[in-house]
Amino acid sequence: MLYILELLGVACFAVSGVAASRAKRPDLIGAVILAFATALGGGIIRDAILGVPAQSFRDTNYFAAIVVGSLLALQLPRVIQRLGSPLRVADAFGLGLFNAAGMMKAYESGTVDPAFAVVLGAVTGTGGGIIRDVLCGEMPSLLRPGELYVTTCLAGGLAGLVALWLGASTGIASAIIAGVTIGFRLVAIRFEWRLPAVMHWED
Repeated sequence: MLYILELLGVACFAVSGVAASRAKRPDLIGAVILAFATALGGGIIRDAILGVPAQSFRDTNYFAAIVVGSLLALQLPRVIQRLGSPLRVADAFGLGLFNAAGMMKAYESGTVDPAFAVVLGAVTGTGGGIIRDVLCGEMPSLLRPGELYVTTCLAGGLAGLVALWLGASTGIASAIIAGVTIGFRLVAIRFEWRLPAVMHWED
């Protein structure tokens, strides 16, 4: 289950990487490089924190998932456009799927506290998007004032943690984490929900 979630997340983040590259008008190689960086960034950060070899470099299915996601984004731009904002929609799905895979991998490792597994899930989910935005010269969604981005990951992770404490299987907990994160993020985008500003910086 976690393996499938991660591959789906990789494909979704590859789509978001290519979609983000369109504004910069790179060549084909540039778009694919951005897709790879977006798709693999969060998982590599997670595995580095857990002290395990990066799974993505040992499994050709990750490469295939990135290629499939990139080709879909390159060949079907109009279809993706009909979903709304292609970057934000693809990013929402990648965010939720990576959040679920990252949190459950950390939880099942037995090396971190469950609360920090939630945090590590959020790091996994947001890592690729941060790398994508930095490479595109944009403010990362994580740092945009009031943006409900990492908040959606934490909400999904906490929902999954409660499900595990209530005896849910890892498969059901993973689905809950992904579903809550994706749903929360898409609703926040649709209705432009934002967190209130609580800090006012003086010059």
